[in-house]
Amino acid sequence: MATLRDARPRPQIPTATVWLAAFTLFVLRVPSFHALEQDFRRPRRWARWLDGRLPSADTLGRGLAGLALPELRALLAVVHRRAWRRKTIHRRPGEPYRVVAVDGHELWASQARCCPQCLQRTVRVKDAHRVEYYHRVVVAQWVGVMPPAIVDIERIHPGEGEVVAARRLVARVLQTYGRLVDVITADALYLEAPFIESVLAAGKHVVIVLKQEARELYQDAERLRVLMAPQVIQAPPRTTRLWDLPELTSFPTLGRSVRVIWAEEHTITPRILGGQRQRVEEDRRWIWVTDLPAGVVPATTIQQWGHARWDLETRGFGELTMHWHLDHCFIHDVVAMEALLLTLALAFLTTYLFYARQLKPEARRHLTRAALAVRLREDLSQLAGAGVSPAVQRSD
Repeated sequence: MATLRDARPRPQIPTATVWLAAFTLFVLRVPSFHALEQDFRRPRRWARWLDGRLPSADTLGRGLAGLALPELRALLAVVHRRAWRRKTIHRRPGEPYRVVAVDGHELWASQARCCPQCLQRTVRVKDAHRVEYYHRVVVAQWVGVMPPAIVDIERIHPGEGEVVAARRLVARVLQTYGRLVDVITADALYLEAPFIESVLAAGKHVVIVLKQEARELYQDAERLRVLMAPQVIQAPPRTTRLWDLPELTSFPTLGRSVRVIWAEEHTITPRILGGQRQRVEEDRRWIWVTDLPAGVVPATTIQQWGHARWDLETRGFGELTMHWHLDHCFIHDVVAMEALLLTLALAFLTTYLFYARQLKPEARRHLTRAALAVRLREDLSQLAGAGVSPAVQRSD
């Protein structure tokens, strides 16, 4: 934390203290800056956690709005690298590759408040059209591992598309994490030659969904699968018919052949509908495009990675939105917004590792991760030992 800096000219409260307060905001699941400030007013509660004068809600906003993001990203990367080195992030047994999913997410929207970096769209409200202002980010997250931690985020700027921001994000992730990342997986929006070329040029691999039926690649794959017998996989409650179509040259803008995995899945799920237990049958079609050869990665693994990408929606955006205040607008400033998202990623990773790797099974038996935040909040005033804030000097 001592490496963190912000743009305040003569700060009375060190940057490390401001950032640690924001980190605590997420660890304890506090819903707003003002709620945290009210908790700061409780005497002697924070003395052993935050040294010296405690920041107000306004100081938190000013400090985060001027925070140097490269240092904060470096701090997040250090935690990730140490977690992998110490084997506290667990892959599936026998899984040789590390997979990162990339996807976009909308944070919040307003028809009243805006900033120069807001994205805009026109929405219909009753009989009128109004301009709505919003922010979107692209998120990179580990998939197929525990915990499904966020690796990095990138804000989408006004006038640019999601894929453009994703290319910046992926380039930074690959440069920062290097050999820790092997495969990038994404939705059909990212099936573009420039995006794929940027990943392949870095020596990594891609697994991307194919949905557009008008594409020549889709049509060729559909014609070829009719001529081949599928691999049938019985894995209750799902039965899969899988076609592995290698060396397709129907992606002319990419300039190289690709492999297409075509899966038709039939799932039978028991559900209670109208008070009656019923069997609900569902048929779904999934198609993935990859550069990985069949001799290296089997089609079943590609299918597994493709489904694991939904970790970004369920165990990523879903949990962080419902329980971690991901979509709450703490402060309408783009630098502070990115700083808070990166801090949230650190808080999620460290508390998850503490819960899953540090606590004994008996301690976790009746303790959820949401309840852990309450327990930490209760124990804060009883913290023993020296404070955790680093020894930093105030700016002259």
